[in-house]
Amino acid sequence: MAGLCIIAFFLPLSEYITNAATLMIITNFLLELKFKQKLKKLWDNKSILIFVSIFFVHLLWLINTQNFEFAFNDIRIKLPLLALPIVIGASEAINRKQLNLIVSLFLGGVLISTLSGLFVYFDFIDNPNPYNLRDVSIFISHIRLSLMVCLSVLIIFYFMHERLFFTGYKTALAIVLIIWFVGFLVMIQGFTGLTSLVIVGLVSLAYKAISEQKLIRKVIYFVFVIGIPLLLIIYLGVQIKTFYTPTIEQSEYKTHTESGNAYYHDFESKLLENGNYIYVNICEKELYSEWSKRSEISLDGEDGKGQSQLHTLIRYLTSRGLTKDANGIIELSDQDIRNIENGFTNYRFVNKNNLNQRVYNIIWQIDVYSKGGNPSGHSITQRFEYLKAGSILAYRNIIFGLGTGDIDDAYKALYLEKRSQLDSQYRHRAHNQFLTFFVTFGSIGALLCLFAFFYPAISEFSNKNYYFAVFFLIAVLSMITDDTLETTTGVVFISYFYSLFLWGEK
Repeated sequence: MAGLCIIAFFLPLSEYITNAATLMIITNFLLELKFKQKLKKLWDNKSILIFVSIFFVHLLWLINTQNFEFAFNDIRIKLPLLALPIVIGASEAINRKQLNLIVSLFLGGVLISTLSGLFVYFDFIDNPNPYNLRDVSIFISHIRLSLMVCLSVLIIFYFMHERLFFTGYKTALAIVLIIWFVGFLVMIQGFTGLTSLVIVGLVSLAYKAISEQKLIRKVIYFVFVIGIPLLLIIYLGVQIKTFYTPTIEQSEYKTHTESGNAYYHDFESKLLENGNYIYVNICEKELYSEWSKRSEISLDGEDGKGQSQLHTLIRYLTSRGLTKDANGIIELSDQDIRNIENGFTNYRFVNKNNLNQRVYNIIWQIDVYSKGGNPSGHSITQRFEYLKAGSILAYRNIIFGLGTGDIDDAYKALYLEKRSQLDSQYRHRAHNQFLTFFVTFGSIGALLCLFAFFYPAISEFSNKNYYFAVFFLIAVLSMITDDTLETTTGVVFISYFYSLFLWGEK
């Protein structure tokens, strides 16, 4: 019980302590003996054995592996998939009171982790890269933390809905926590967590709407189920319209500046910044001359983010609706100059807690990618390249896959073969766990893994097990958008809560 509590509390805080606590409960499991009783319990619950077969698929596919160094490291990362289901499933089950204690400690760990991020955000804790919101999560990956925050919100909502030890000020505290956790996701622009929260929340509300007996409550639930997606669609539509609405009319494109120098226009390039074409109204001669009066950083050098200073200036001026000449630079404030030096390509990007900025950036990424732009460094459009590469490798190795240890080498070779636009540091794997199964193990192994993951959840699901239902939906969504089982924290998060919520409780 102590080990389970430590894992729950430190999962959002420390990979090292989480691993130590996992080792603690494994050691306790072995020292406790009673193996005959435990084996019988495992044999009687075949779903546990089915789930842990995911680990044995990784072992079996060492047969066609050549890179054993990578393979054995991957096996080490996957060990919780074997250990936690067996230890939790074969041990004495805990009661609901103990489970609520574990869940409460998990909420406490998530709260501490997010509050620590707040200190980083406001520079109370040193942050070498203050404009990278990923660094706000100082203990674990921001994606993993956003998933835990999403689970926390849904658990607190359940506590409130079921009135579990909630009276008076505790209900107020729960509301404050929900507001804070959602605000944190907005603050770090955690779209993975926010998307999961919206989808799982809507599924939960839809279930309540269908099962609810009282008409008034049923109507209220359906209003939310229909209204929330409708509002999101309207919001997204407004953002897309704003993105493509220019602030400069075509008639304003001139041949010469006020000083008589010729403008450069590239009307074939359709790249936009705040609806304005980037590569028009450009006079580099005046840009170089006027910029040197405002800044000590050369336009031939790099900005604070390692980008071309000249191109950052051109994009920033475009975002302001200014011409790219001397007059445009004169219109810039001193703060604008500092923004450009720091690498901001759009004045909208300066406010790092602006959710609209993140939505704009996603639309911009997709727009640039659709026009043949390089997706390097852009989190959304890079994934399109990852999925393409993964699909090719899965097709080429459709029967038996690449093997447990060769997937990384195969991706690197494919990117070279296809002469990928992606810079070398951005050439990663699929960012889709299900596709990764097919690439690694082929159709045979992937189907075994999918069966092992989904069958226990479906066969043992009870509509009264809210904890497992919301966790499982979050897990599935995370595995669609990321390689969740390729990191230690992700593996422990999945195997721990899967086992605890499905097999751990009486």
